[in-house]
Amino acid sequence: MIELKENERIDYMYNDQLKIIQDKKAFSFSLDTLLLGYLAKKAIKDRSKVVDLCAGNCAATIYMAYFNCAKYDAVEIQPDIVSQAQRSLALNHYENRITVHEGNVVDAPNFLRKDSYDIVTVNPPYFKVPKGHEVNPDPKKAIARHEILVNLEEIIKTASDLLKMKGKMFMVHRPERLGEIAYYCMKYDLALKLVQPFVSHPKEDTNLIVIEAVKHTAFDGTVLKDAILVHDQNGDFTPEIMQVIKEKSQNSSNQKKYYFYVLLCKDGSFYGGFTDDLEHRVSMHNTGKGAKYTKSRRPVKLIYHEEFLDKKLALKREYWFKHHDRKWKEKFLSEHEVEWNACK
Repeated sequence: MIELKENERIDYMYNDQLKIIQDKKAFSFSLDTLLLGYLAKKAIKDRSKVVDLCAGNCAATIYMAYFNCAKYDAVEIQPDIVSQAQRSLALNHYENRITVHEGNVVDAPNFLRKDSYDIVTVNPPYFKVPKGHEVNPDPKKAIARHEILVNLEEIIKTASDLLKMKGKMFMVHRPERLGEIAYYCMKYDLALKLVQPFVSHPKEDTNLIVIEAVKHTAFDGTVLKDAILVHDQNGDFTPEIMQVIKEKSQNSSNQKKYYFYVLLCKDGSFYGGFTDDLEHRVSMHNTGKGAKYTKSRRPVKLIYHEEFLDKKLALKREYWFKHHDRKWKEKFLSEHEVEWNACK
């Protein structure tokens, strides 16, 4: 069972298909998180290695992971938010694809492999802390919004350290800091290749940008895209933004489904498997035709399953489960509210 702590709630993203644990009084993801993930996901392939810096509760990481089979690392410094992220991964069955690391971004090259990532994404603190400036009295909000523990230059340097040659950094930020972003990108061998502005309401100035920078390539060729309008004259999200936050309606009943499942065998052991026909597969196991392992351990009982629309994700989940020991599997099932002892 996924535990919710004091002041926490479960919110939803992308047609309510993704779940995220948030603190009602502290850090919550906002549209900028999804805009970053939406633009970055277009560059992420199934074989990509991605690291999300200043990851918060992993809203952007989870959003991006929904669209591919890539492997993700996420770096966040605040322990309470790391806990929210880890529990959110379990809610979405992403523990085998996303690893959360508690630590400062500046130290990431010490615990992550340098020069090895295809994509770096980052939603950093937007604001400096000038001398005498008062920040939010809530330390969680202050750290998320202000450069208290890490600054823009340190973030860009870390991104460059982690990226492969020709790897890409995607960053969401405020437009008034674009000059600094471009300067630090050049300083640390990142060529600013694309700037996507966003405008909150008609006739207003740009209030948000997402940039794409590429490591170790020519510095010319920067593209400044037309601004994307977030709200129309009625205050509703525009069609472009609706693509970011909501999947187009479709008849999911017509989509082929795949399953990762867990069986409890007669001898008390667990078997993890994959199928596209759950009922038939369990029946095959009980007739001795399902797998060599279960043939001598009949009857078996289905005690847990997860549904996927992507075959590769279901297979990855099966592989991940099978390569853990008995103690871990018991913990996994308990966390997913499976009282396997009562199933014997």
